[in-house]
Amino acid sequence: MSKPIVISVVGRSEINRDPERAVLRIGVSQEDGDKTVVSKTVVQTANAVQELLEKYTPRLASGEATPDAAITHWTMSTLRTKSFTDREQTTRFEANISFSATFRDFDQLGAAAMTLSVMPSVSITDIKWMLTDETIESLISECRIGAAHDARTKATHYAKAFGYKDVRPYEISDGSYGLPSTSTASVMRPGKNMRPMEREEQQLTFRPDEVSMTATVSIKFYNW
Repeated sequence: MSKPIVISVVGRSEINRDPERAVLRIGVSQEDGDKTVVSKTVVQTANAVQELLEKYTPRLASGEATPDAAITHWTMSTLRTKSFTDREQTTRFEANISFSATFRDFDQLGAAAMTLSVMPSVSITDIKWMLTDETIESLISECRIGAAHDARTKATHYAKAFGYKDVRPYEISDGSYGLPSTSTASVMRPGKNMRPMEREEQQLTFRPDEVSMTATVSIKFYNW
């Protein structure tokens, strides 16, 4: 009986889903020759941003966002200031505060982004499209199985090329899952950041790409 050959392959799987959350990152910054002026301006503007975000985050008595709130939660950094010397050798000061808001309602995201885009000293620095933790957990198994099936299909093709009918796995090494993102969503990655935004009746409409979850697995097979 001839010695069995070993077939080593890497299986891959990718699952695409429409995003369920959008993390909007907002920056409030001001630069001036007077440190007091920049700090005061940034704090006042940040207060206005807080009021806007709270408008989209109605809360229960416990303080948590209601189930139908457009924003599930938001955070704000502390005031940061720094000084620097410009080309004219004049001392300048810069102050900034950043926000992160997680939206579940993308229509309300567009409305909020429109309001923020016209506020002085405010900029939208990033939008990240994500899945919920529950969806990610439900897709992990499906992604792993898909990667294993892909590996078996490849190994079977190689075996048949040499006249064998089937293969049997004997060693499995778990691989990676997508591209690390956050601690709660490390198995997913966004596709392209977002498609172009449209301005319709003074509102921004975002058209996000799908979110992709990927998995890889290395498997060694014997011919059978």
